[in-house]
Formats: sequence, structure tokens, C-alpha cells
Amino acid sequence: MDCIIVAAGSGTRLGSKTPKAFVRLGDKPLFVHSVIRFASHKAIGAIIVVAPPALVVRTRRIVQSLGIKKAVVVVAGGEHRWQSVKNGVDASEADWVLIHDSARPFVSSATIDAVLALSGKYRAVIPVVPEVDTIRTFAGDRAGKTLDRSKIVRVQTPQMFLRTALVAAFKRASFLGAPPTDEAMLMEASGTAVGISNGDPLNFKITTKGDLEMARALWEMGKKKSRN
Repeated sequence: MDCIIVAAGSGTRLGSKTPKAFVRLGDKPLFVHSVIRFASHKAIGAIIVVAPPALVVRTRRIVQSLGIKKAVVVVAGGEHRWQSVKNGVDASEADWVLIHDSARPFVSSATIDAVLALSGKYRAVIPVVPEVDTIRTFAGDRAGKTLDRSKIVRVQTPQMFLRTALVAAFKRASFLGAPPTDEAMLMEASGTAVGISNGDPLNFKITTKGDLEMARALWEMGKKKSRN
């Protein structure tokens, strides 16, 4: 089982000149937190970091400085997310791969284990958390229909795939009307059933400045607890 950490995004919505994966959380760039967490999991073989093309060399230097014993490979990302993931998958020879957003630094071993537990049942598995807010459609500044939140979940990563099935699904990506937001969409388009496992509310994705502020507050809380 290899883990592909997607760190090639620009982070436009974060409002930072630095690509999101390289914004600092505590004393480390954001993507490093994910690298360390997956490197410590016994089920993970190699780790493949997909970085912005201009930052591949810098990423390799950062990774080498971590002293991780497992193999960590750095490859360049593509124009769209699915193309970046494909580059990472192409660098793997494992039977199964996990795809993880580098902007989710608080992924837990329990979340990873829950995904892995379904490998015997599905060729694609995604972790999810229940939706707790009221969800509506809208048009302009007018509220639309309220949706049944009991039938809606929030999707997280890491997402797990049988590598050969995912490689086949990539061939269909260019035929979709819009770039897929995750690889599970590609698998569904190929007719593959996608299983769901228990996610974790703390495994949120850092997208906005508010998300980053919350992540930094959680990081500081964690440091204080470790001192006590």
C-alpha cells in the first residue's frame, strides 16, 4: 500500500503567495505533517509527494531533511488535480494506493485504519463525516430548497483505490464534462461502487484563511498538551 500526498495546488482561496502545501503549520510546511503521519503507519510502504513543478527540487530537499526511513518519492504535478494524482499513481507499483490531500494535516491512524478495513469489499473507499448543518440550494442572493442532510455526507481523504482500477479510470477523465474533484468520481464514472468509512471532523481540509487559523490553534493546543 503506497500513499500519494497531493501537494501541487496553488492555494488561491487561502490568499497566500506561497503554494498552500508550503504554508507553515507550526514549525513545518503543511505537507510535511501528512508525510510524517503516513510514514509512521505500519501499512504504508512508499510515500509519493506530488509537488508543483517549480518546487520539486525544494520538496526533495525538505523530505530528505526529515530522515524518514521509508521511501519518499517526489514527482511533479499536472494542470488539474486528477492529472497530479495520475502522476503520483504512475510512480507507484503497489496493488493499492491511498490518495491524501496535503491540506488535511490532522489525519489520524483511526481514519486510515477504517479505510483500509474495507479493502476486501470495495475497489474504492472514501472516508466521510455526517453533515450537521442545514444545507440549501441557492440562486444569487435568494435561498432555495432545503436538502435532507441525513442523506448527505462530507467527503475526506485518504481515499483508497485498487491501483489498476484507478489507472483504467484515468483514461475516462478527459471525457467528463468538468475536471473531477476527487478520484472517487472517476471510479463511479467507470461503474465502480465506492465504499464509505468513518472519517473524523478534525480531518478537515485547510482551504481558507479561517481554516488555517483554526489549524494553527489546534496545533498550539496539541503542543501544550504534550508539554503537560
